[in-house]
Order: sequence, then structure tokens, then C-alpha cells
Amino acid sequence: MECSLFFLKSFVNQGRFKICFAILNLLSISGMAMGYAANYQNDLMFVRSAADNFLLPSTDCSVVRMLFCFLAVLIASSLCTGYGREDGLFPMLRMDRRRYIYGNAVLSAVMTAFAFAAALGINQLLCFAAFPLWGEDNRWGMAEYDLLQNVHPECLFDSWNVQNPYVYNLLYILIISILAGGIAFLTCGLGCTKLLGRLKPVKLSAVVFVSFMVLFLLSELLHIPAISILSYIEMGHAVSISGYIAFTGCIYGLGFVLIIRGRRTYEYI
Repeated sequence: MECSLFFLKSFVNQGRFKICFAILNLLSISGMAMGYAANYQNDLMFVRSAADNFLLPSTDCSVVRMLFCFLAVLIASSLCTGYGREDGLFPMLRMDRRRYIYGNAVLSAVMTAFAFAAALGINQLLCFAAFPLWGEDNRWGMAEYDLLQNVHPECLFDSWNVQNPYVYNLLYILIISILAGGIAFLTCGLGCTKLLGRLKPVKLSAVVFVSFMVLFLLSELLHIPAISILSYIEMGHAVSISGYIAFTGCIYGLGFVLIIRGRRTYEYI
């Protein structure tokens, strides 16, 4: 238990983790602030609910939302890169090399998922404080009874979007956090390989970011949204929960395989 707490404190005290977590929270707070500024002194009849002013579906903070979606992969991979190489923990811990590597990868995934969930959760809580629970207006500009007739079953969780937008937002916080954890886990796996293991953390994060952007471009060219990470970070894409599970499972699976194969070459500890 003491070893785990020591591990956790070392992770949280990294400068890289603090900077990335600060950027996530800056985006979170900026998104709410832009929405508040856009609705300041508006008649309540035209103010949308706290659910509609959440960072991901809000139309008033589109710039911040685009930045968040674009930087999500880079931030998720940067939160963990270099952890294990630079902390000097291994000589101080009474565990074998294998357990150290696995523990490092799992902790990176968990803490990255927590960082994203916390930032998005803070944004929703701030929206609760600034906007009404149920607004007279909505982002579709449609009457409530019309919304029930405009459910798009091909879009992920769209029925929840109409029935209970707060559950819809919570589901997206969950899937984005799990996906971010997978990116961190994959980055740890890549860091265990001979080819990429010697790269500086910034370069390794850049490799992960470029790889996911290439997948995004391929998804656009081949019209296969299921292989694009933006299809699961942005709301309203025509993807399924099975596609999400397969995509996320591939990320975690690839990371696990790379860690298993690369643990013997993890020589810098």
C-alpha cells in the first residue's frame, strides 16, 4: 500500500502531469466562461440549460471545443511519457522489473482517465452553477415534443441526448476518459519498444498524435468513421457502442502486447 501511494505521489508531482492537467482545466473553465459571456443579460427564455452549455455540445464555445478535441490525443499521451525513465523510482522500490513496468502502465492509464474525467466534470459542475437546470431554449431551436421525433439511432447515445441530456453528457465523459486512458497505456507500450523507447517524451507524444491524425485522415478518405478517434470525442457522429468498444479495445490490446514484448528491453530503469 505504501509503495502504491509513493508511486501515485511521484506521478502527480511530475511537472508534465501538472502542466497537462492545468491545460485541461483551462479549456474546461474557458468553455464555461465563453458560454456565460454569450448568455450574459439574456432573457431566460433564450438561455439554454446547463446540459446544453456543457463543453462538448455547446454552440457558444466551439473554438474551445475544437481545441479540446484536437489536443486530447496529445495531452493524453503527454501525461505519461517519460514517467519511469526520469523518476528514479525503480532502485528504491522492492519489486521486480516486470511488476514495475505493468504498474507504471496501469497507473498512467488510470491517472490520465481521471484527469480527463475531472476536467470535464468540473466544466459540467460550473455549468450547473451558471445556467438553469432546464432551459427554455435548446441548441436545436426545437420544441420539446419535436425532439422526441428527431432521434438519430445511428448516432452514439442519441436517445439519451433527447431523454436525459445530463446522462448523455455523463456517458461521453466516461467514454472519453476511458479512451484517454487507453492512449496513455498505448504510449507506455510504445515507450517499451526498441524503436521508440529511446525517444524523448515530446517526440514520443508527437508520434502518437501523428498516428491518430493519420487514422483520422484515413477515416475521412475511406468514409469509415469507426476508426477515427474524433468520432468518439465529438458528439453526434454516426458510430455505435460496439465500434467504440472495438476501437478502444484495440488501443488497450496493442498497448498490452507492446508492453509484454518490450519489457525485456526496458533497460533505462
